[in-house]
Amino acid sequence: MNFFRSIKVRVWALFEVVVLAMLTFTYIFLIAMFPNFYEWMKTYEITEALVEIRAHWLDDDIADVINSHAAEKKMYIEVYFPQNGRSYVADRLGSAGLSLAVLAKDDFRKQVSESESGMVYMRLRDEKADNSVLMMGSYIGKDKFNPDAYIVICNYVQPIGTTVSIFVRQFFFVGIIMMILTMFMSALFSFKISDPIIRINKSARDLPQGKFNAEIEKHDYEEIKQLADTLTSASKEIAKSDDLRRELMANISHDLRTPLTMIKAYAEMIRDLSGDNPEKRERHLKVIIDETDRLSSLVTDILDLSKLQAGVTELHPETFNFSDRLSGVISRFDIMKENDGIIIDLQAETDIVITADITKLEQVVYNLINNAVTYAGDDNTVIVRLVRKEGGSVRFEVEDHGEGISAENLPYIWDRYYKVSERNKTHKRAKMGSGIGLSIVKSVLEQHGFAFGADSSEGKGSTFWFEAPEYVAFQEDPQKPTHTKRFITAKPKQ
Repeated sequence: MNFFRSIKVRVWALFEVVVLAMLTFTYIFLIAMFPNFYEWMKTYEITEALVEIRAHWLDDDIADVINSHAAEKKMYIEVYFPQNGRSYVADRLGSAGLSLAVLAKDDFRKQVSESESGMVYMRLRDEKADNSVLMMGSYIGKDKFNPDAYIVICNYVQPIGTTVSIFVRQFFFVGIIMMILTMFMSALFSFKISDPIIRINKSARDLPQGKFNAEIEKHDYEEIKQLADTLTSASKEIAKSDDLRRELMANISHDLRTPLTMIKAYAEMIRDLSGDNPEKRERHLKVIIDETDRLSSLVTDILDLSKLQAGVTELHPETFNFSDRLSGVISRFDIMKENDGIIIDLQAETDIVITADITKLEQVVYNLINNAVTYAGDDNTVIVRLVRKEGGSVRFEVEDHGEGISAENLPYIWDRYYKVSERNKTHKRAKMGSGIGLSIVKSVLEQHGFAFGADSSEGKGSTFWFEAPEYVAFQEDPQKPTHTKRFITAKPKQ
């Protein structure tokens, strides 16, 4: 059954159906309807002659017009004047036409006057010539009951039976030849279309087996060439995603195993060695708590990123004072300031109001600051800026003075687990944390529609930033400035 559903068979069958339809159409209109069309043409010639004679009836050369039509179309034309009983005859049919006209003239005037159109058509038989004669009788003048003259026009309708028989024989042979040629041409054409698709399908079936680098043959047809290019590109992207998945699983496994190993080791140390020593026990418990927090942060980041990339999270935008919220986020790093000597220099203009999802934007700010803290340079300083820009937008920046990022690696920093090079196809995990914080930042900012980016120089540090529209409330006095350019500055005690 699948054989009859293939492109090859259907294209071939479609060609045959089209040819059969064309042959049927040709037979109906060229052969079956030929006698009717032939008679219609003869009727049209007679009617055309009548119209022309009426148009020139009052001209001096009316006799020439009548003779010209009779000679050109081989007609018998007789004009009868009822006022004096005389007739004018132009005969190109011979004596047979004259006898027909005599027979017709006795009765046709009554039929003309009774006809609604003023025209009478008759099909008569000329026994001497063994032909059919098509006769048309009508009047000339404004009133068919009292015309200037009556007119009779006769024309032979030649027997066309022999002609039709010749057409039928020719059509039969031509039809057979066309069907044979079409069978071969349609088979060839369907093969040229279906064969590359079959080969592409064969290559596509190799993808689930892990054969991502197979070259897919292209074709002359543009659509098939585009399909091959698309599938080749997709296979390469799948290969990259598969490599990333393997490395991601390896990194996550490592990240999960390391804190679990530490937790187990220090728990055993508490059980076996430091359980009765408060100072050592406190130090060991601190390690367990830190590793548990790290493990919890990793799981939370993975869940957050999965939800964002799956599009199952919704934004709940609110209008809030970003300057005030920023101070609250930075306060979370107080313990790092105390333990590691980290300096967070906050430089923010006051009363900057924006509209965004507070929870998600605070997560972005936290991740950017945490990333800067992780890669802070020897000065252990991180600068956080929030300033207004021209055009009604605000810019948030986090600057560190660490190692920086090379230009070739900068486009990949937003990927899950840090991508360092396309040449060696390796990924490095961040020094601390889950290694997917910047991916969360990217997803949240894209969901908000905010512009974002990073600027970095090797050996000088990096600056991560994003821009958002500022919310400006309605003012009754347009001369009164909306904002004053005051700065919040916060540095930890040295």
